Amino acid sequence: MADTSARGEADEVGGRARGPLAAPDGAARPAGPGRLGRVVAVVPLRDGSSGKSRLAHVLDPAARSRLVAILARHVVATLLASDAVERVVVVTSDPRFTWRALQGLVVEAASAADDADGPPLLTDDADRLRIVLQPADRPGLNEAVEVGRELATQDGPVRLLVAHADLPALATDDVAALLAEDAPVVVATDRHRSGTNLLVLSGDAVVAPNTTWGPDSAAERPSGRARQGFRFRFGVDSLAAHLAEAELLGLRAAVVHRPGTATDLDTIDDWGELPAEVRAAVGQHVPGLPTGDAG
Repeated sequence: MADTSARGEADEVGGRARGPLAAPDGAARPAGPGRLGRVVAVVPLRDGSSGKSRLAHVLDPAARSRLVAILARHVVATLLASDAVERVVVVTSDPRFTWRALQGLVVEAASAADDADGPPLLTDDADRLRIVLQPADRPGLNEAVEVGRELATQDGPVRLLVAHADLPALATDDVAALLAEDAPVVVATDRHRSGTNLLVLSGDAVVAPNTTWGPDSAAERPSGRARQGFRFRFGVDSLAAHLAEAELLGLRAAVVHRPGTATDLDTIDDWGELPAEVRAAVGQHVPGLPTGDAG
């Protein structure tokens, strides 16, 4: 049933190029990667069957699966529409669902979608979008992001942008605003100002914990010695946890609160906080969610 639902989601969303759920034409774009450095975005996406459980009182399983796909497609499309983002890595425990959800963005490697142990799924431009399987022995959100960091840094230093897959009002302007911050750690908090919806790491903040200093390190960084690195702290009160992690490492942090980054979609209260045009755009594909003004 989940596979059938996911295919329907892709059919309905695949042709959308405009509207509140798509990066708007004419939106402000950040300066190119030359000024900002290489930016790689990581989007963790669990699966299409277990998410959005707090909406179970208004949506059946098929509708929740459809919602997960629509939101994920919007976030990934917005990141791809942001000029400064060189590549997007989607880390998922369910590559079949994810491939169908992103159909239209992903245009080849259909055969790999039938083989969970096969190579990463790629678009026609392999440097722009990768869908990779989260290893079963590395479960959880923080491990999914860690897998993405490992892939993102394989080819050298990057700025790392982590984005949750359920931000229906996210726009390219929001991505530009986050990347314009010059702090090594930038946290875009949720509407409660307690969680982390997006996270940008630059410079030393991108380094993973227990990384060994390389042979080209400065003299004060002895080769062979493991160094402490930024640990992802997604979960309850993750804003405070990420700020504490930055302080522990002596890294300056900035907190950003914007309408497009602040509202994820986990509860009916979150739904009521979204702009009316976003609710209308999502609601037409997900029966059960009210499309009028929240009461």
